Amino acid sequence: MSINLRFILWLLFIALVGGIFYSQINSGLKVETNILKLLPETEVDPFAEKAFARFSENNFKNVIFATKSEQKSDAIAGAQFLSSKLKLSASVHSLQSQLSEEEQEAVGKLYFKHRFHLLSNSDRALLQNKGAEPFTDYTIQMAYSPLSSQLIQLLPQDPLLLSYRYLQQMSDTSFANKSPNNTTDHSSEFIDDILVIYSDGAYYSMITATLAASPFDSDAQASIRQILEGFQLNHPNTELLFTGAIFYAQHAAASAKSEISTIGLGSLIGVILLLIIAFRSVLPLTLTLVSLGVGILAGFTAVNAFFGSIHILTLVFGSSLVGVAVDYAFHYFASANESKRPLPIIFGAISLGLVSSVIGYAALFTTPFPGLQQMALFCATGLVGAYLTVILLFDRVPSKVQTPHKLLLVFIAHSRISHSASKKPFLLALLALPLIALWLLMNTSDDNDNIRQLQSVPPALHQQEKTIQDLVSAPAPNQFFVVKGPSPDQVLTKLESVNDQLDGLIAQGAIDDYHHAAHFVPSSTQQESDYRLVRRHTNPTTLQTLLELGLITSKQLEKLVQSISESQSNVLTLNNWLASPLGQRFSYLWLDKIDGEYAAIITLHNINDITALESLADNNSTLYFINKVEKVSSLFSQYRELSLIMLAIAIALIMLVLAVRYNLIVASLIVLGPIIAASVAITANIVINSSFNLFSALALFLVFGIGIDYGLFYAESKKRSPYIYLAIGLSAMTTFLSFGLLSLSATPAIHAFGLTMLSGILTVFVLSPILGHQIYQAKGLKHDSST
Repeated sequence: MSINLRFILWLLFIALVGGIFYSQINSGLKVETNILKLLPETEVDPFAEKAFARFSENNFKNVIFATKSEQKSDAIAGAQFLSSKLKLSASVHSLQSQLSEEEQEAVGKLYFKHRFHLLSNSDRALLQNKGAEPFTDYTIQMAYSPLSSQLIQLLPQDPLLLSYRYLQQMSDTSFANKSPNNTTDHSSEFIDDILVIYSDGAYYSMITATLAASPFDSDAQASIRQILEGFQLNHPNTELLFTGAIFYAQHAAASAKSEISTIGLGSLIGVILLLIIAFRSVLPLTLTLVSLGVGILAGFTAVNAFFGSIHILTLVFGSSLVGVAVDYAFHYFASANESKRPLPIIFGAISLGLVSSVIGYAALFTTPFPGLQQMALFCATGLVGAYLTVILLFDRVPSKVQTPHKLLLVFIAHSRISHSASKKPFLLALLALPLIALWLLMNTSDDNDNIRQLQSVPPALHQQEKTIQDLVSAPAPNQFFVVKGPSPDQVLTKLESVNDQLDGLIAQGAIDDYHHAAHFVPSSTQQESDYRLVRRHTNPTTLQTLLELGLITSKQLEKLVQSISESQSNVLTLNNWLASPLGQRFSYLWLDKIDGEYAAIITLHNINDITALESLADNNSTLYFINKVEKVSSLFSQYRELSLIMLAIAIALIMLVLAVRYNLIVASLIVLGPIIAASVAITANIVINSSFNLFSALALFLVFGIGIDYGLFYAESKKRSPYIYLAIGLSAMTTFLSFGLLSLSATPAIHAFGLTMLSGILTVFVLSPILGHQIYQAKGLKHDSST
């Protein structure tokens, strides 16, 4: 193909990618920071997966603040200031403080309207076993109490005070910690609509807010950060604690952006310096940066087009593409030292290298794991973009390069030292390393694939979360039961059916508390049963004592009996409750319709025994236990094992292909380097991090791909050229820079990935000339003392 035709094809490729990218800019590029978007589906039941997504979407918007001070007045003043700022913020949808008097009145009216259908569990049992007498005694007692002025007016419509007792017991049951094992020394009160808790010698004023937008929205993060900074400025002596997904997302986004700039900029500076030193010309530098830019643009555009957005962690991993994509340019310009047409010399090697890399990424893309799919697509298309730029553009802009002889001597010296080590006993001794790595893998704990490795969690933020959870007993965000049914009422019935079992979990200390929608809205079956019970015990005989004392009159009783009769079908519905102020506060308990069925969740507070919860779900078809963290972590372990098996299969297949192209000896020597490098990387991870996780396993694909590239350049060469050492050396140095910086990441997953790459590539670089000498010998190329 002519140079001009190749150049035209490159321009068409740039126009295609650029056009797609331009349209994406116009429609709005989206950089995702939600860690959940990276995760695969973990639930066997797709319904449960959607239930988790819906619950997390709502629950993740909740934010809890606590102002802490030894002086109650300071804690309250700080909370009032913070509340006022939050109410004015467009990023905050609402504040979940104590119900106002108006809201309490609305809730009271709602329940009073349906009072003949609502009985607390204890009142139901008491009415069934002992009749109305205990209630008439209670009414008489309350009539002569300080509250009598309020309750006397209620007696004609509710002489047994069942509605009053229902509201009192519902509040106690739903808002108090029911665990007998709860020994926390807290006292709490509401002051000016703010919950104030006294604990361990300090006062905490609590504020719960619901965000208007996603916690991963950058504008919302900036708005909340500005409010917090304003608080600290105005209340320097009051400590502010906070927890919520938005703060973890904010830290992750800031950390990722910092690492992108550090890794990307560090790699770029390294590449620029190496190009200037190695080729002493601006043109190679310019062309290499063009190939790199095209690769990154292609990767970004492809991911955004396929997924509709790109995750910020994909950019962190993708920024390491710098260390790989420049390999093609390095080989081109290294060969340009000895040939005016370097492309034919390197074409076979870089094409085989690209194919092997893309095959590896394609294997990762087939996994049902959005995070891996994004990273695989970004790197594969990025490498294709860089490769096409080298083979289509570089010959169109001929450049004369001359590598400094002193630099070349450094790599020649490395080759000569390696030649002395290129002995069969040494190579046989290397075979012990895979055995050591295998033994370490088999004897290392499997508990090393936790999902939390995807985020770096600041200790201070984690401690604040723990303190706030101890104070308010917040529900677990990733562990809960799901109940589903064909109608809302059947879901409520199922929720009621598991109360005894859930109470048993509290009794045995597995959890401290639980909440579900049936606490607030009994099923129609239960309400109808309660109605019949109330009606049976509301008559002149059962209320004779109250009639004699004049607390109600015969006419009032007659009117009450008639009212009960007319209210037979007046049950409290879920929709009525959800529309109330109380229902709006607890709306997260109801997931509504998913795939044709209705769903609700049971939140769990202070989980102490996961096994007991799993066992309950296994033995009860009504309950589906969602434990997202554990399931994703378990899935990570499965993928880690699967990826290692896939890598072994890939090695065998590539070995077969290479044996056909060359011969068995050359193929073995090409593959040996990456195998030893992978073994060293595994060992380094286990020794340094005491673990080997999924992300370390994924990095082995790159180690193997790059290591194969190094061997292929020796196998494809027609003579012993010092410029092969130069190209491999420069390639290794840029890889050290990019992945070495990754190993410094604060995010455990990225650190593990970088450490694997750093140790693996360092090993394969050291071994490449040693194995290269053996490949030359197998091909019959004589040793030249000048090299």
